[in-house]
Amino acid sequence: MAVPAHIESPVGRSLGRVVVSSSIGTAMEWYDYFLYVAGGTLLFDKLFFPQLSPAVGTIAALGTLAVGSVSKPLGGMLFGHLGDRLGRKTVLVLTLVIMGVSTTVVGLLPTAATIGGWAPVLLVVLRFVQGLAAGGEWGGSVLLVAEHTPAHRRGFFTSMTQSGIALGFLAATGIFALFSGVLSQQQFESWGWRVPFLASVVLVAVGLYMRLKVDESPEFAALQARGKQARAPIAEVFRHHRKSALVTIGARLGESGFSSLVQLAVLVYGVDVLHVSPTMALVALMVGFAVEMVTMVGFGRLSDRVGRRPVYMVGATAAAVLAFPLIWMLGSGNGLLLILAVSLAFGTGHAGMIGVVPSFFTELFPADLRYSGMSVNLISGGITAVFPLAVSALILWSGGSLWPLAGLLVVIALIGLASVYWAEETHHLDRADATHPEPAHALAADTHS
Repeated sequence: MAVPAHIESPVGRSLGRVVVSSSIGTAMEWYDYFLYVAGGTLLFDKLFFPQLSPAVGTIAALGTLAVGSVSKPLGGMLFGHLGDRLGRKTVLVLTLVIMGVSTTVVGLLPTAATIGGWAPVLLVVLRFVQGLAAGGEWGGSVLLVAEHTPAHRRGFFTSMTQSGIALGFLAATGIFALFSGVLSQQQFESWGWRVPFLASVVLVAVGLYMRLKVDESPEFAALQARGKQARAPIAEVFRHHRKSALVTIGARLGESGFSSLVQLAVLVYGVDVLHVSPTMALVALMVGFAVEMVTMVGFGRLSDRVGRRPVYMVGATAAAVLAFPLIWMLGSGNGLLLILAVSLAFGTGHAGMIGVVPSFFTELFPADLRYSGMSVNLISGGITAVFPLAVSALILWSGGSLWPLAGLLVVIALIGLASVYWAEETHHLDRADATHPEPAHALAADTHS
């Protein structure tokens, strides 16, 4: 389905605005997520689950992450449908506002000391809403860039949007570390923890300003002009593009599952078992994400030259090979080895996978189903939702040993590797051809239009 000649992909300043807008949205999504991770591992057990023991309270607090991971696929299907029907830009404005409001309200939320059992209930509800909006955010923000970008540079530009993940983490952990460092423990637990959540207003304001100035995707504008939007896009994806959907679920599980497990190992195992200072744990993750910001773009650019599949598979292989050395370095309790371990995990294995995922997923589906198709991968969130609980359980039941986690890291990486090996290469295809064949009735309709 080719883009009409009069609707051209933007260049220069216009393309830069699209990339920045999408990156800010991704940063907002992951800023919210990492605030929940930091709060859940370091603070929420005391504020929202004080009636539980410290270990069980931590598990309960991390359970709020699982709620968001479960709601993400639902949000992906809902907003994916709307994005294929109404447009990418409209939905992205909506998801950004919902995410920002839900995170800001957490900063205003009374704790269990004030309203008792309602406090954790409201926290879970807000996390559920935030997860719904986040489910529509990632696919749309990547898609807006991909559909504005020249085909031969799609891997490069879409990988830049993933820098928002690192930016979101750096912003969340940076402000969390700052306030926990300059305030007394009593001040931080009383009011200081609220500031990072309230600060999300700034990201929302900047992101909203940028998104309102961005044009609709040229490809969706072409579909809209011809009246070719799919009536039930998510149903069409599962009916005619099941293989592509399964590939995205497996590849996403390998990528996001590996990253989530490494983060949880550092924050839960490092802090609770090895007694690494929370600040050192956050610094190690900050350095790792800073390294990844650079390497993921390099991997995305490489995928424009050699293909999506080989780059992803190299990243997944590196993740599997590094799993046991990473756990050994983490278990040493040495701060420098901890930083090195996280930098290797994120800068090589994870970067190789996440640098390719945006362009690869975009190219697996036709334009009229693309938002919904890209959102299907979030089903993997139902699996990663149990990771916080699994890591905490491993710590409790294995006597502090995380060698079983190393095995889990290998399994997750190999799932991603196998999924992408099963897929077809897409980087050499023009956007009009970067999909499995459409149903015969759709092709016939196209011929007569």
